Amino acid sequence: MSVSITAACTMLAGVPAFAADAEPLAASPLAQQAPGGSAANSQDIIVTGVRASLRSAQAIKRNANQIVDSVEATDIGKLPDANTVEALQRITGVQIQRRYGEGATDFDHRTQPAITVRGLTQVSNFIDGRAAISAAGGRSLDLEALPPELLAGIDVYKNPPADTIEGDIAGVVNIRTRLPFDAKGQVISATVKGNYYDRAKKTGDSFSLLYSNRFHTSIGEMGFLVNASYAKSFYQQDALIIGAFGAVPAGTNIAGAPANAQVPYGVQIYDDSGNRQRIGVAGAFQWQPSSTLLVTAQALYSRYKFYRQGKYYYYNNNGNPSTTPNANGTFTFDSAGYATSGSLSNMVFESSRFDQDLTDTVGNYTLNVKWNPSNRFKSTFDFQYLKSTYNADRNGFVISLYDKAGETPYNALHQSIVDFDLRGSSPVWNVRNPGLLSNPANYAFTYMADALQRNDADQLALRYDLEYDAEGGFLKKLRGGARYADSTVDLRGTWNAFCLVPSGANPGCNAAAGTPFVPVSAHPELAISGPSSNFFDGRTLTGGILYPSFESGSSLWDSLTKTEALFNTSPKNYFAPADLNHQTEKSISGYVTADFANKLFGLEFDGTAGVRVVNTKTGSTGVIFNSDGSMAPLDVRRSYTKALPSFNLRLHLAPKVQARFAFSQSFARPNFDQMSTNVTLNQVTQVSPITGRPSGSSGNPYLSPITSTNYDATVEWYFAPSGSLTGGLFYKQVDGFLASGTVVRTYNGTPFDIGTTVNSGKGTIKGFEIAYQQFFDFLPGIFSGFGLQANYTFVDSNVTNPFAAAGSNVPTTVPLEKLSKHSYNLVGLYQKGPVSGRLAWSWRGTYLDTTYGSGANGLPQFQKPYASLDASVSYNITKHIAVSVDAVNLLNRMTETYINTTSQPLQYTLNDRRYGFSLRATY
Repeated sequence: MSVSITAACTMLAGVPAFAADAEPLAASPLAQQAPGGSAANSQDIIVTGVRASLRSAQAIKRNANQIVDSVEATDIGKLPDANTVEALQRITGVQIQRRYGEGATDFDHRTQPAITVRGLTQVSNFIDGRAAISAAGGRSLDLEALPPELLAGIDVYKNPPADTIEGDIAGVVNIRTRLPFDAKGQVISATVKGNYYDRAKKTGDSFSLLYSNRFHTSIGEMGFLVNASYAKSFYQQDALIIGAFGAVPAGTNIAGAPANAQVPYGVQIYDDSGNRQRIGVAGAFQWQPSSTLLVTAQALYSRYKFYRQGKYYYYNNNGNPSTTPNANGTFTFDSAGYATSGSLSNMVFESSRFDQDLTDTVGNYTLNVKWNPSNRFKSTFDFQYLKSTYNADRNGFVISLYDKAGETPYNALHQSIVDFDLRGSSPVWNVRNPGLLSNPANYAFTYMADALQRNDADQLALRYDLEYDAEGGFLKKLRGGARYADSTVDLRGTWNAFCLVPSGANPGCNAAAGTPFVPVSAHPELAISGPSSNFFDGRTLTGGILYPSFESGSSLWDSLTKTEALFNTSPKNYFAPADLNHQTEKSISGYVTADFANKLFGLEFDGTAGVRVVNTKTGSTGVIFNSDGSMAPLDVRRSYTKALPSFNLRLHLAPKVQARFAFSQSFARPNFDQMSTNVTLNQVTQVSPITGRPSGSSGNPYLSPITSTNYDATVEWYFAPSGSLTGGLFYKQVDGFLASGTVVRTYNGTPFDIGTTVNSGKGTIKGFEIAYQQFFDFLPGIFSGFGLQANYTFVDSNVTNPFAAAGSNVPTTVPLEKLSKHSYNLVGLYQKGPVSGRLAWSWRGTYLDTTYGSGANGLPQFQKPYASLDASVSYNITKHIAVSVDAVNLLNRMTETYINTTSQPLQYTLNDRRYGFSLRATY
């Protein structure tokens, strides 16, 4: 068992490692004390455990000059959260995606954030109040890559004011790291943890170490901090897939089938496994030579390695347009006419491997100088340099029960009859001739693929802010500032794929019908048995199957190269012009805000009004690929300016009750991968019968930002130091959502219909949130240690479906993707003496997974409600040593997706239950 850094262990019983009375708001670069706001009384300060984290988060929310929710370090560590994404799910209005056993985004959709805030994915990610980007091609930092052990807290700003860096329409997620001046003196903290993953049947481990200290010297006070972590985890993800449903073919009679009977086209499985490694190092130096000057230098580096072995076993109908129900089978149907059990004939299976080896790095280096030349005048200079890389190697390999080109399910030698049953708590399917699927002599090699991705992103940002305190009167404070940011993104990606025939690689996959494939018996070492142990609880494919394998090697790419050599070919290991895209983005922004405070009808109020003006200049260079094989360079430059007003008002209704109203306008820039420039033109003689123009495809560097007008109103009751009841309403008007579409562009004097990404459609997002937290101190004895956190969010959205067509059954309007209309968290708390614990239930309702589902005939794909029950218990052996146990996914919940209607299930997925044990020491 090795050691991983845990942000949680900075506060143990009686040890104020990072004391709660060290001005919690000072740790948050975005949360500023509003005029007239009351800071927490010192006699109420709690310096240990869960209560301290709840109090600190509540103080940030109460005293901020904007609408914000937070999770503090002890909170993060005390919950069994594997990464930063999982920690965010506890915040009201935040919903997360789960992939491969953790809160994460799908590998093949890395530019889609793993979180939504009030239903929108266009979220800005900040590190210590500074904008951060990823080299994956999106706008958001890859939050799952950041070790949570490096964090002091997370703030989610839902309607940011004008002094906040632009770039979001959903809100801002600010990751706060630790500073040496957060603590009163020396802190040494270490954690060792082990995790067991029950489906993978493997044990992961982690360790962490933190050292912080501050000193008085002849040239002022200095502080140093270093925080390092390492963690390795495993996962096994099992999935059963039921293909899209279709009508029973004419002439096929099924006993008891309704007139509108629908049966699946086929069945398949996903058998995923892999591991993750996270390495993180954060350092900070602070120097205060006088009471008017503070210098802070910080560095953060994280490296995230994700290896995924994706194994698939699926039917291949080779273009057959009809379902193949077994007329002699026994079927059952639901009330809508969809089959819930039955048999399918003419099933011919293929087996594939698509593995990924990803390395994602982020380095963020900053210098901040605060100078207060007088009590009323403050200035801040900030420098940031961020470097991010995103490297991915991928392979693909297919073996098939088809043995020659041109076969159909009706004349193939190795056909199967499948029996499926989707009733009950767990689906199941099997074949009647199981020995056929496990015999290597029945398989042939048919397809291989390789891909490389090497992305880089650099960002340089300079910022200068001024603040002037106006004494007395309505106006309390004036702020102003300017920021310059220069970003460069290079996207490099290959894709090389070909069919396999005895003569070698066949890139066009156009071998003549009857051409034999290469039998697996020619290289028997390139096949392994499956599925994984106890796959889907051991009830499906009980007779065994085969998966393709690769030659052993030092890396994925090495093993792939050796494997392709056996077939007289090699992977593509270079980047051609079509594989490259270089983008630049420069922005200059300035803002002014005014803080005000006064009384109205005997009630105190305060707030902030301001405006931010942003000029953005973009550049994208690429290549035009003409139909005759020639190429021409392409360079697109654009510039646009946006004015973003904001207004925040707080009304103090009573000493412990306040109300807020917020208004703002915001925008989110398109992802970098959507603005790539390369253009491919088809033959000018091949024209559309509708438009009369030839076609082509391209990214779209002409995309406009998505804009939003935002309204918020809240009422907040803070009835105890760590007790509150808050509620809020929100409404957003969004314009310019991005979708696939066609534009007309002229090249070489000829107009083309270019398939690309376009700004299309408007939408509205509205809803409300309610949150409650309290420790029940009024209960007697040990029961006074109990507490409760609860929150609920309702979000309703309505946006245009760009894939709807006249006369089709595709809906014209849909909700936002990844948005559950209903979600809530219930967390039972306990802290008394040396014992603390949590029992956390997170639930989110049905949501639209994708507007255009794969293989779903254009119909939207939804995910059913999902919940996770997680628990943790900690015991302080001494004031310096504590042990913890935790568990995630205790109920082993299955996730389910469906196509348009719950009668048409698509995928059932099971993930690991995770059990952890940790030992923490703090001095």
